[in-house]
Amino acid sequence: MSEPIRRRIVEMLASGEHLSGEIEAVIIHEFGVGRSAVQHHLAILRRLDWVIVRDDWNMRGYRLNGEVVTRLASEVRRIRRRWNRRIGWVDGVKPPAPSKLVLSRKGRRGRGMDPDDPWRVLSD
Repeated sequence: MSEPIRRRIVEMLASGEHLSGEIEAVIIHEFGVGRSAVQHHLAILRRLDWVIVRDDWNMRGYRLNGEVVTRLASEVRRIRRRWNRRIGWVDGVKPPAPSKLVLSRKGRRGRGMDPDDPWRVLSD
């Protein structure tokens, strides 16, 4: 879902079924792409089973697959749990500067330290 056009199509389809012509008109107007580009993105969503297609004689209707919405919701819950348990910096507060952090490639060979580790801490 990193592609803005596909995100917009999914956003449109979240409101219900739309005909391919309606989707094309909105995407062409908002993104300035051609009809074939819109059809390309719709084909990707079909191939990934994100949309369900209803073919009538001369019209094609698209709607969002409900299972995808459920999977997205569970993925968001998983990411939210991880976010709530995050470690590290608090928003807006800089971490304290380490006193002996060495960012050079020079090291102490033979003392159990990797000389190529840029984050090693030197002991006195």
